[in-house]
This record gives sequence, structure tokens and C-alpha cells, in this order.
Amino acid sequence: MVSLSNQQELNNALEKYNGSENGHWVLLTYKTPTQLQFKTSGDGLQSLGAVLQDNEVAYYKIRLEYNSNDAGFKDGVIGNKANTKDIFVAWTGPSVGIIEKGKKKSHVGDAKAFFQPFHSELTQTSKDPKGNFTEAILKDRSGPLSGSHIID
Repeated sequence: MVSLSNQQELNNALEKYNGSENGHWVLLTYKTPTQLQFKTSGDGLQSLGAVLQDNEVAYYKIRLEYNSNDAGFKDGVIGNKANTKDIFVAWTGPSVGIIEKGKKKSHVGDAKAFFQPFHSELTQTSKDPKGNFTEAILKDRSGPLSGSHIID
């Protein structure tokens, strides 16, 4: 089981997150091998990519707004309220060793509990904005009918 070192800071960030718009995210990283910490929050994939480290495992929740061109858009919803979705993502940097990956794999459930509720979950191993780390890919892969829930 993994614990959280700064629960009040996370609660404050999630309160701000709940009133946020498209692209807002909240990030948890490891303080010790068995303790997570709220690290930061922000807006946009570019700023998120800048704080994700290649040698770390981290978890974040991001809010995305769906429009009529996106897979997963729901027609007939008053005010498009159902077209905002929260996505949980487990980040594993490309430089994380295989033993470390295995140890941290068992912590995903605890990390998800800190971010409840959310609409879908993904696994991410790349933050290349020229590759699969785009808003369109996040939306596509987070859909329930997506063949893959991995951003690589």
C-alpha cells in the first residue's frame, strides 16, 4: 500500500481542479518508494509534458472537453456538461527500470483512489507531442471502445 504525504495540498488542488476547464491537470509523484506526494498542477499538455520526468513513475488526472468532432461526444446534453471528461493516467517514463516498473505497478490502485472519480484510465510511456501525446490521442484512447488504452 502506498500513502500520501501531503493530503491537504492534494485536496486544495483537486478543489481547484473541480472548477477548472479543458486541459487542467493534477500530478502525483513519489516522495519515497512507498509514499506519493502532490507535486503540482497546471493547464495544457505542453506544461504537463515539461514536468513528467523520464526516470519516474507518476500519476495524473486531466480534464478534457469533447466537441462534436471527438469520439465519445454525447449528443443532446444540455449545456454539454457530459462532454467534459476526467481521465486518470499512470505515467511510466522510458528510463524507468524493469524492476522499478514492477514494484510501482501494484501502487496504481492506490493512486486511482486519490483521484476518484474519473471517467477512464490510461497508461502512458511517452510524452512526445509530435507522437501520441496529443489531446486527440488522449480522447481517442480513453474511449470505452478504444482498442488501446496506452499512449506510447
